[in-house]
Amino acid sequence: MAQPSSVAVAETLPAETRTALQRLFDPRSIAIVGASTSPTKRGFQAVRALQQAGYAHPVYPVNPKATEILGLEVVPSIDGLPYGVDVALIALPGAAVPDALRHCAAVGIAGAVVLANGFKETGDSGAELDAALARAIAETGIRVIGPNTSGMLNVSTGANLVGLQDVPTGPISVVTQSGNMLLSLVNDNRALKGPGFHAYIGLGNQADVRYDECVTELARDTRTGAVAIHSEGFADGRAFLVAAASAVEDKPVVMLRGGRSEIGQRTALSHTGSIAGSDAVATAVLRQAGVELVDRSDDLAVVAGAMATTAPIASGGKVAILSDGGGHATLAADALTARGIELAQIGERTQQVLRDLLGGPASVVNPVDVAGASDADPTVFADAVDALMSDPAVGLVLIVGLYGGYHLRFDASLTAAEDATAERLLELTTAHRVPLLVQSCYAGDIVSNHDRLRAGGVPVINSIDHAVRVVAALDRRGRRLATASQRSSLTLPAPAPRAAVGTGILDEPTARALVEDAGVDIGGWTFARTIDEVVTAVTGYGRPCALKIVSPQVIHKSDVGGVKLNVVGAGAAENAQAIIDAVAENVRGAVIDGIVVTPMADQGVELLVGATHDPIFGPVVAFGSGGVMVEALEDVTFRAAPFTEIEAHEMVDETIASRMLDGYRHLPVIDRTALARFLVRVGNIVAAHPEISELDLNPVIASDTGIVPVDVRIVLSDKLSGAHA
Repeated sequence: MAQPSSVAVAETLPAETRTALQRLFDPRSIAIVGASTSPTKRGFQAVRALQQAGYAHPVYPVNPKATEILGLEVVPSIDGLPYGVDVALIALPGAAVPDALRHCAAVGIAGAVVLANGFKETGDSGAELDAALARAIAETGIRVIGPNTSGMLNVSTGANLVGLQDVPTGPISVVTQSGNMLLSLVNDNRALKGPGFHAYIGLGNQADVRYDECVTELARDTRTGAVAIHSEGFADGRAFLVAAASAVEDKPVVMLRGGRSEIGQRTALSHTGSIAGSDAVATAVLRQAGVELVDRSDDLAVVAGAMATTAPIASGGKVAILSDGGGHATLAADALTARGIELAQIGERTQQVLRDLLGGPASVVNPVDVAGASDADPTVFADAVDALMSDPAVGLVLIVGLYGGYHLRFDASLTAAEDATAERLLELTTAHRVPLLVQSCYAGDIVSNHDRLRAGGVPVINSIDHAVRVVAALDRRGRRLATASQRSSLTLPAPAPRAAVGTGILDEPTARALVEDAGVDIGGWTFARTIDEVVTAVTGYGRPCALKIVSPQVIHKSDVGGVKLNVVGAGAAENAQAIIDAVAENVRGAVIDGIVVTPMADQGVELLVGATHDPIFGPVVAFGSGGVMVEALEDVTFRAAPFTEIEAHEMVDETIASRMLDGYRHLPVIDRTALARFLVRVGNIVAAHPEISELDLNPVIASDTGIVPVDVRIVLSDKLSGAHA
């Protein structure tokens, strides 16, 4: 095994053309600041780990007292290092870190990995030290991973700044906040006989380097096949969405989230805010960005590993199940159907090929059951897969059951035939360009044909549940890639001029005008300042109208008698006076600016449409079932704004409300394209106006004559979200 270079300390290393992050993630020279002669110290273990991993580039231990560590010449101080080292691993107490970073920057070190804890993760006690660290980073521009990190690991080059040994090389790149999650992933991958790892970045406190930067750099790396993430929070959620949306066009991004409890308080003034739990928002917008979310810790390794090596299902392709026996096939079909994944309708020509191949007892409709034909001749699997992959309806073949274990189940003489079948299956996946996935109850055994498949990029998985989970991920990825050009980059536009002066709730006329000026059709409305103007407006509309008081002291109008419905011309004056009197009686000192007059909406579907500035992800739009049932049903989903029409259609399709749009019972058929465009325009408003903390249009009435909000309420704030600041 190669050893790190023990070179004489030079004045300057060769000039670098790579960016600081590229040098940090793939270092060609490393300094160990705080190197130690004690085997129990991290400063010693880091040098040893680099040697054991075969890191073949210069390593510079830095220690003021020692002269040699594990055969390497020791540099007495950071200032004595050659100019232009790529990375410093700082194994010093937290209090010494800020000054150490300044010295590192002075000698041209591009990045640092800071192990020490005692910063913001400790609360108030670490605030001062955290501020000192932030100042040092800002002053020097050095890129920092950590603090409170387990380290960084480039398995491909042996740049092991974590210390974990015997990590297999492969295409999975990992970003976590928890070092234990790396250990868990490595062990899970080993148990799964997965494809191995390229890189690991332990972000720790994210004082500098963030998830979005890691995803961008790792996705660009040709050695990365998929990025696996464990996250407990984002320093800049919107930046991550933008980075992920771009990265997934090249590489899958798979995430297991921790810390999914609600964060931030929502004002009770808005229905949208009251049910916009942070977990629901995060789940929706991360999926919008193309991130494959997993809910279980044991899903992360299997899904990331499979996505790193397996092509997605082509757009329009469906799944064909091939099995030996009905039990596994039935379970797989049930699980796929439960996830909304369609099974392929196999053509008659393909069915005839399968009948000729498999004989009378076999089932040749999907799922296809070889019915024992493979017991003595496992090669029939390859012929069956060839037939299925030749069918234009098939986008992926899932083999389930005993595959690969016939030499164990029946006779060892079948080993050669199974190995040959594996080689042919690999040829077929290449020739047909149709992905193959294998679930076998022998996946955990030492099986040479399984190893051949894995080496060729075909996942072999023990669990049907895991196999179906992978199929679902490949299906989503295929549909995502097919529509990539129709999706938002999620980049925020430059802020528009402020909507209004001040903060708090806008009066309804101002709110309506703002929304209308942004291109959102909100139907007819009139702001009447006198009773005569109310009468004129009601008469002019020629249909029953709603009257709503406008007063800065009145928030919930109906609670104080400030609303009248179904008002017609003859009763307009009387009803207008009635709500004025009711508000004056119920709200002492209320200033009445006027009355908003709107025609009563046609019968239709009541929907929730609203928007808010999420503290993590910035502007988001909410959509779901509206009216009095909004809290009861909790039928709401979200999209980060701005978004596109196809994303709006997907948003609508996720909800229970979607079922009501196609003429359900007595309800009218709703123009889904008009609704999608309505949502897009609402998103454009909140994306361009960071001062809008809430925009509430609940309920919106969708009818065969249009999409009309009954109420329009906007809350302004001086605070910008992190995503806009």
